[in-house]
Amino acid sequence: MAPRQTALLLAGLLLLNGVSVAAGEVYDGPPTVTVTNEDTTTYRVTAFTADSRQSALLTNFAVTTKDGDRRLAPLSQMVWALEFRNVTLVDDVSTQQFTVEPNETVTTTIESWTPGDVTVYVVEDLGDDELHVKTEIETCPQRQQEHSMTLESGGSSGTSVCASSVDWLLP
Repeated sequence: MAPRQTALLLAGLLLLNGVSVAAGEVYDGPPTVTVTNEDTTTYRVTAFTADSRQSALLTNFAVTTKDGDRRLAPLSQMVWALEFRNVTLVDDVSTQQFTVEPNETVTTTIESWTPGDVTVYVVEDLGDDELHVKTEIETCPQRQQEHSMTLESGGSSGTSVCASSVDWLLP
């Protein structure tokens, strides 16, 4: 091969290597979540990851019932809100907690996530004696997820994006 062609081939390989490294960072990038509070109360969000939806649903919490009793409840019993107060994760799982004040927006990265994990969000209303108001399970197992929640008086809404704009570069 001529020296000029060899140089062009090497330059092309170096360029592809750089794209591969950048794409790898995007591919393995953990999810980000943005929570907007349009209510007049403060919310606490607890986020954790699990290797499957099933294992997430079996994760145990200490909860306070409507009758004031303290007991254990798996996440599967917390899919519907307004049943429990003061929900505290008791299993040995890495969590992130943050509060969102009225008229505030918080964005964070879920650092414990690895490719293939599901991400779980448990939301409590701190102004209503830590009432559990929302559980969200995001099951997207791949790249650069973006989750968002809007908390409002009387309810919430949310969206989820499961892939990045560089999908065409990745296997």
